[in-house]
Amino acid sequence: MDGSPPCSYLEQTAWRGIAIDLWRLIAAREGIPYTISEWPSINAMLEATREGTLAVECINVSPDRLGRYNFSLPFQEDGQAVMTGVSPFNYGSAFLRSLFSLTLLRLLGAFCLVIAVLCAAIWRIERFATAPTTREKGAARNFAMIFLKNFTGSGSHEIVGTVRGSALAGLSFIVRCVFVSLLVGYFTVNLAHDSEDKLAGGVVRLEDLAGLRVGLRAGTVSETLVTELNAASPRKAEIVPLKNIASALDLLEDHRIDAILGDELQLRYLSSHQSSKMLVTGIPIRRIRPESQGFAFSPDLPPATTSRINRAISLFKRSGVVSSLTAANLEPPTVRKE
Repeated sequence: MDGSPPCSYLEQTAWRGIAIDLWRLIAAREGIPYTISEWPSINAMLEATREGTLAVECINVSPDRLGRYNFSLPFQEDGQAVMTGVSPFNYGSAFLRSLFSLTLLRLLGAFCLVIAVLCAAIWRIERFATAPTTREKGAARNFAMIFLKNFTGSGSHEIVGTVRGSALAGLSFIVRCVFVSLLVGYFTVNLAHDSEDKLAGGVVRLEDLAGLRVGLRAGTVSETLVTELNAASPRKAEIVPLKNIASALDLLEDHRIDAILGDELQLRYLSSHQSSKMLVTGIPIRRIRPESQGFAFSPDLPPATTSRINRAISLFKRSGVVSSLTAANLEPPTVRKE
């Protein structure tokens, strides 16, 4: 099925994806001849298995499907996830809010107060009240010079000449280091927190999709989840059908949808391949109802062949091949080209 990366998709004229790459390895190992045909949806592909097709996709082995179709040994587990996005300009507004917050002003005020107290002690120990520079420039201007040098640390050794003065200058250095660490921690935590809130867009659980425009692919587990959500909530989520999962990013950037619901692997693929400078994406909800994923067998497939396929899947899982295929298909294009 095209448009379902990283599991299956057409790259120019070549089929790629985790499921496609795994099947090719299985077919080569077991000497199984095959031809590839494209199907418009998971449901169409599953129905085609009744007439002899082997469905090669990352198909969720859900309870309702398990009773109607034959599945291979699962080769991975994946859950549903929600992706949201914001404009990068929101990061600038978050930074400005942090600059003018009361917490930051208190922190800077405490730092200035401690430095001022140390400067007052240095003023007294070094006898600046009777120093020639004080008579020439005035007490206020000379104290301001001492404060500036102690505040920045640049030239603080020039204002002390006694052992006790040097000790206070050293203490000022420690105070600066501590407050710089606090400031870095403050900006890091607050900006990260604001960024997470912005990216989540108020969506922290599945029920928060109620009332939003949700992009998803028809006939998938995602559609079932939203249908269940709408049945239990007075506020309905508007389902926006996606032709393919990659088109969801354009809709998100143009504010035509509020969130994307899909397999977590698919959303991680979108995130790693997202190139727009006007959109920053996040995945605030992960691991929603995780299910095993595998191929779907035709009932006409000989038991000996299904057994060979399942043994090959088990071998490739144990040897780490499946994990390597997943990692390779999730890599950004620039990394994969290298």
